Amino acid sequence: MRRHGFPEDAFPVIVAHRGASSTHPENTLPAFEAAIALGAPVVELDVRLTADGVPVVMHDPDVARTTDGRGFVHELTAAEIAGLRAGKGGVAAHVPTLAEALACLSGRAAVAMEIKSIPGEPGYDPEGEPIVEAAVAEVERTGFAGPVLVISFNPRSIRRARELAPEVATGLLSTEHVDPRDALALAREEGHDLVLPGVRALLPAGPGFVAEAHAAGVRVGTWTVDDAARIRELLAWGVDAIASNDPGTALGALAAFRGSM
Repeated sequence: MRRHGFPEDAFPVIVAHRGASSTHPENTLPAFEAAIALGAPVVELDVRLTADGVPVVMHDPDVARTTDGRGFVHELTAAEIAGLRAGKGGVAAHVPTLAEALACLSGRAAVAMEIKSIPGEPGYDPEGEPIVEAAVAEVERTGFAGPVLVISFNPRSIRRARELAPEVATGLLSTEHVDPRDALALAREEGHDLVLPGVRALLPAGPGFVAEAHAAGVRVGTWTVDDAARIRELLAWGVDAIASNDPGTALGALAAFRGSM
């Protein structure tokens, strides 16, 4: 893995949030393939650990919302999860392992892996970061070709990623309940590459926050934005990365923004 991995002229960048999740089952291979077909340069996905220690791609701690099954990911084996059906709009899919997702994306798009290690959630391990260790090991084992970012709401997770692989790029996610400047202070202190406040927190902070982050040597990303006008506004502020469930619309907004410059 190469630290950061993006040439400077790659920014600003659109990130396909859980793949092309507005039209395909989120966090599945069809969603990733659709995002690549649209030209998304970065695909974001979520990583959780099964009962038998296999990293799989799933946002929620419970499989019920996105599949035909029930139960917590950390209590199901990889084989049990592989047998579940994830579907949306008539598109049939399964829950991929991280290895399957990396094989799909390798050499075709960068990957932003969100580590789902959140205090208070079912399956959280207060003693360590086995999800991070498994995810980093899988990237190295599969020989993923392309930039890799490890992101999380949990500072401990991305801190552990940096310990295991100092060359990996890391980003700190934060919700609307966290002042983006507090997140920036921590990201700067710990040497992370990106600060990633939710858009509802970023909007009140304004373009001055983006300038402040850039002055500190930290790039700014935000999530999740599907409105073209809003995307163009954020690009005008200098936001470096915008995650969208609708990468086609987002990429169109980026093209329009570049065309107006």
